[in-house]
Amino acid sequence: MGVAGVVVISLGSSGCAEDEPNWLFQGEWIDIDGRDRTADETCGGTFAYVDAYAGALAVEFGVTDHLGQYRWYSSEQYAADLPCGEDVFACFLPSDQCVHSPVLPFDHEVVHMATFATASCPRVLSEGLAVFYSDAFGRDAKTSSFDRLVAIMQTPSEAREYGMLGRFVAYLVERFGLEAVLDVCRITGPYPDGPALSAAMKSVLGMTTKELLADFQPELGSSCNRFRDYQSRVFACGTAQAAPDLGLVSVDGEHTIDETFTLDCANDMMVGPLGDEMWLHRRFDIDADEIYVLGMWGEDGEDISGVEMTVAKCEPCGHLLTEPGEFIGPQDFEAGRYALELRAPADFRGRVHVKFTH
Repeated sequence: MGVAGVVVISLGSSGCAEDEPNWLFQGEWIDIDGRDRTADETCGGTFAYVDAYAGALAVEFGVTDHLGQYRWYSSEQYAADLPCGEDVFACFLPSDQCVHSPVLPFDHEVVHMATFATASCPRVLSEGLAVFYSDAFGRDAKTSSFDRLVAIMQTPSEAREYGMLGRFVAYLVERFGLEAVLDVCRITGPYPDGPALSAAMKSVLGMTTKELLADFQPELGSSCNRFRDYQSRVFACGTAQAAPDLGLVSVDGEHTIDETFTLDCANDMMVGPLGDEMWLHRRFDIDADEIYVLGMWGEDGEDISGVEMTVAKCEPCGHLLTEPGEFIGPQDFEAGRYALELRAPADFRGRVHVKFTH
């Protein structure tokens, strides 16, 4: 799913702190203020999910304080207020810790909130982090864009080629750790030139920008350039383990997954709608490398041809399986933590059975 416009961190002023809020939700990590919006315009679990996602990011980024406000606009109100300026789809304004967006959830901007609470990054890193740690609106990296990445790193206060930036930051986080990337930001601040960024990279990571890019380039020959392959899946796979746990699947067959999910936007487990889809996330563990039987089908003959299941191993570019509609069959899986996602059309109403057993 692409971003319909330009997503930026803006340093301008905002009405978030000035206007009387219309609180639709006040959570542990984030508050949601509706501008010409009502709670029944979103699925039953969306508000809690946004707060839990913000909490997962807070743990990952080492933030302990409330992250701020999310102002959710109707399309008409957003066009009238222009809180992010002309031709900007959504933004996070650090001046008052407020996200402005006509869609919910838009976790790209929530990542900006968590990043800014920790360090002020140049845009090439802040946008890369926001892509990598997002669940939606990610971009695929194109190998043909590598030369553009080289040029962009010389003007690090600008941001283009979001997919390539996300893929490059995924490489940095995997190799050096998130804290090291944030340490680079702490040295540079938001507006370094290319040589200053390179010097900070050398100081923290032990390699200049040129050396890092040369080390990164061979990775683009792998099959891990799609967003769905390189994304962090922090909600299920991060330190916070925020996604509900389905438990352990064991090779001795004593522990299995045998669950029925009621997919209905009104259900408090469902998130969305976004792009005419709703979804849910879960996590589970497998205790041994082996062949397992994985299946999904509709209860009582329900047509689930529009439902899609994704199972992804919680490691960089790990095993990924996506199956649309009803299926059952053997699959090879390695031991470890996995993220499970079910997506369905926003107007789908039905019961979906998922089984995972040795």
